[in-house]
Amino acid sequence: MANILIADDEISVRTLLCRIVKKMNHKPVDASNGREALEKFKKESIALSIVDLNMPELDGLGYLKKVKKIDPGAVVIIVTGYPSAETIVETIEDDGYTYIAKPIHVEQIKDLIEHGLASREARLSGKWD
Repeated sequence: MANILIADDEISVRTLLCRIVKKMNHKPVDASNGREALEKFKKESIALSIVDLNMPELDGLGYLKKVKKIDPGAVVIIVTGYPSAETIVETIEDDGYTYIAKPIHVEQIKDLIEHGLASREARLSGKWD
C-alpha cells in the first residue's frame, strides 16, 4: 500500500481521485491547495503525487519544483483543465512524471498511478534504465 497525495482545490476532483486510489488499495492523502500538499509531502512518506496545475497558495508547478528539491525521485503527475504547450514543457523540464488534461478518465489515471509507482520502485531499487 502506497501513500498517494492528491492536491486539487476542487472538492469533486479530490473526492474522485481519493475513491480511485482507495479502490486500488492505496492510501489517499488529500490537500486543498499547494501549500498544504507540500506540508503533507514533508510529513508523510508519499510515493506519488497527483496535483492540479492551478491551485491557490502554491500551484502545481511550484509544488513540483519544491518536491524535487526534497526528493529528486518524487513522482508527480500534473493535472489541469487548462493545458498549454508552455506548462507541458515546464513539467517535462522540471522532471514531472506526466501531465494530463481534465476531465480525468478513471482507467487512464489508474494506469498512470500503476506505472508511476513502478517507475519509483525501479528508481529506488537501482533498476532504472
